[in-house]
Amino acid sequence: MTDSSENSRKSDAIAMCDRAAPTYGQVGTKQFTHWGKLLIERLNIPAGARVLDMAAGRGALMFAAADRVGAGGQVIGFDLAAGMVRETQAEIARRGLINVEMRLGDAETITFEPESFDFIVCGFALFFTDYETVLPRVRSWLKPGGWFAASAPVIPNTDELARWQWLFDLTKAVFPPDFTPPAAWTAPRRLRSPEAFETALTDAGLINVRTETHTATLYFADADDWWAWEWSQGSRFWLEGMSAEGLARFKRESYENLAKMQTDKGIPIGDGALMGFGQR
Repeated sequence: MTDSSENSRKSDAIAMCDRAAPTYGQVGTKQFTHWGKLLIERLNIPAGARVLDMAAGRGALMFAAADRVGAGGQVIGFDLAAGMVRETQAEIARRGLINVEMRLGDAETITFEPESFDFIVCGFALFFTDYETVLPRVRSWLKPGGWFAASAPVIPNTDELARWQWLFDLTKAVFPPDFTPPAAWTAPRRLRSPEAFETALTDAGLINVRTETHTATLYFADADDWWAWEWSQGSRFWLEGMSAEGLARFKRESYENLAKMQTDKGIPIGDGALMGFGQR
C-alpha cells in the first residue's frame, strides 16, 4: 500500500470518527460494548493489572477493563480522533474513575516505556493502522508474558447475508455503476480472515497466537434506532458519500424493508467478531 493511500485512509477515518463521536457506540445494537466486554472476559484480566487500549473510541474496552483491574490497577486509552477523546474523558469524569486515563495519540507515533503493560487491546480499529509497523511497537510495550488482543468484524453466516441482501443491493444502487470506494470505507475488510490475523500477530513476534470467532444476534429498537446507528459508526462513510437524492431513496427504501423485519424484540441482526490473541 502506498503512503498516500495509507495517509488518506487514516485521515478519512479520523474525520469520520470526530463527526460520529457523540453517538459512537451509544445507539443501535451497541455492538462495541457487547464485543468489548467479551474480549476482556476472554483475556481474564486480573485485579491490579495495567492495561492499554489502542484506538479506544468511546471506551467500550477501557471501561470493561477498568471493572476488572479495580482500584489497584490502571487503564490507559488513546485515540486519534479528538472528538472521541473529549467524549470519553467526559465519561471517565462522570463515572468518577481515578485509575482510567484517555489521551490523544497515534499508535504509529505515541510512545510508552518498554514492558509497561500486562495487556494491550484494540477493538475494531487495527485494520485502520499500518499494523505491520504498529504491532512490533505494541509488542515492545508488553511485559514478558503479557497479552495483546484485538477484534475485527465478521459476517456470521450466509443466511444473515441473505436477510440483509436488500441493504447491499440498495447501497450499490444509489452510487454510480463505476464507483470505487476510498480505502477508508473498506478498511474493515482487512484482517477479516483468521489466517490474516494470525499471520499479522506472528510476524510481529508474538507467540501462542490464536483466533476465535464469536457470533450473536443483536437488536435495533426500530428503524429510527437503526438510522441513528448508521450515522454513528463506519457506515457513515457511505451515507455521507451519497447524493441528496440517493440518500433520500436509501432511507425511504430501508425503512420499508426494516418494517418487514421488525419483531417484538426489535429488528434483529446477526453480528460477529473475529478476535486475535498473541503473547509476548
